[in-house]
Amino acid sequence: MATGLVNGTDLVIQVGTSESNDVIVAYATSCSLEISMDEIDQTNKSSNGWKSIIGGTRSWSISSEALYQNESKTDEKGFIEFWDHLGGTAERTPVYVQLMRTGSVTSDNKIYHGSAYVTSLSVNGGTEDQATFSVTLTGTGVLTEAAAA
Repeated sequence: MATGLVNGTDLVIQVGTSESNDVIVAYATSCSLEISMDEIDQTNKSSNGWKSIIGGTRSWSISSEALYQNESKTDEKGFIEFWDHLGGTAERTPVYVQLMRTGSVTSDNKIYHGSAYVTSLSVNGGTEDQATFSVTLTGTGVLTEAAAA
């Protein structure tokens, strides 16, 4: 067995209004973190026909897919709670979000966290299938990497 490999089930997203009151995404089936950087084209006549770039603005987003429930939860965030941050009572307010590992956490494990806005929210319901929802949280400012406590 290879060391250092992580079971995807151990990765979770936690969301809250601050680091001290974050809760997991309810009934999550997947999660992801995307970090990207814009490129600034520096191609010129001396590039010999090759594109040349320098790094530009960096951005990040965290997303999750989860099973849909039709009730509000206090110890987890589901569709209803994310709706509040996009179009409901807390409309357009940022949240604190982090991607972290649960289970056998060591000091080598990393947590990625920052402030983000709910920028996408969708619900899916297939015939005779479990209803699901997807949420994307787009970072505003720095994404911080920290050692797990």
